[in-house]
Amino acid sequence: MSQFAFLQSEYLGNTVSAYLLAVATFLAVLWGFLLARRLFINRLHALARMTETHLDDLVVEMLEKVRAPECCMVALYVALRPLGVHSRFDRALHIAVVALVAYRVVTMLQTAVAYGVEKMILAEDSDAAHRDTAQTVTFAAQGFIWVGAFLFVLGNLGFNVTSMVAGLGISGIAVALAAQAVLGDLFSAVAIYLDKPFVVGDAIKVGDLGGTVEHIGVKTTRVRSLDGELLVFPNSTLTGTRIQNFKQMSERRALINFCLPGDTSPSVLRKVPGHGRSAVGKAAGARFERSHMCGVRDGAVEFELIFYVRGTDYNAYMDAREAVLLDLLESLRLEGVAITGPARRVTTPAAR
Repeated sequence: MSQFAFLQSEYLGNTVSAYLLAVATFLAVLWGFLLARRLFINRLHALARMTETHLDDLVVEMLEKVRAPECCMVALYVALRPLGVHSRFDRALHIAVVALVAYRVVTMLQTAVAYGVEKMILAEDSDAAHRDTAQTVTFAAQGFIWVGAFLFVLGNLGFNVTSMVAGLGISGIAVALAAQAVLGDLFSAVAIYLDKPFVVGDAIKVGDLGGTVEHIGVKTTRVRSLDGELLVFPNSTLTGTRIQNFKQMSERRALINFCLPGDTSPSVLRKVPGHGRSAVGKAAGARFERSHMCGVRDGAVEFELIFYVRGTDYNAYMDAREAVLLDLLESLRLEGVAITGPARRVTTPAAR
């Protein structure tokens, strides 16, 4: 046993066997970290090739950010726990580990935020406005992440962060009250991007105003009206009111009311609904719903014709309606009657 007596020799307050155990622990922890990381990433790469989702690619990208220096630092911190080291060295090592781990967690969360913003806001055909909005949202989210990481590091270093959090809370309330409108529009913009009640290019109507959406910004949304002027809506207004989105329609409904003279013979009146059905059947993209005599008013016989025009193109809708009206007028002329009185025509609100 004398040949192993040197293992009990002490240097700097620790035995040789304790140093050897620390080295073995360091190598084991480091090797375990690196091996687990490599195997896990390889496994996820294999799964990512078999799936269509990009979520597994995000996990791989986040794990690949864990580098060997972080693993070495953590392994060194674990290995030195059983040893008696100088308090200043132990304090410095503790600070370095906490700061390094916090930094790495921040970079991984930034990757997750960038992925989330890209999925919520950006698309393949994103314009400069969308990219600017995505950059603003990303910057704000990363700011919150860095503040949280800073407070986490201070808390682990023994500082009392309760007062700091309380101070930030009071400051946040003051800023929120001062910028209530701006923050309301910002959160409304996030809600619009998440819920997508409309996107750029959609034809919408807000109250009595409507047009085509040109830009969705952090504070306002810009809509080009049918008359050509630019309408600017605060985002909070759009999330707090009813919006008609004409781009989401699969077909448009048309209701046409017209009157015939009261002395028209019953045999001709019975043919009118059939003329309406025939006129709709000849129009391109039109789908007949119904045609009826619906009443008598001021000595005139009232009829209503209802049909649908497939698609969202407003010009195609107008072409089909025009074709139906012309064909109906031609059929009535051949019957020897004409529309009398102020013909009433009611259609669904239309927008380009």
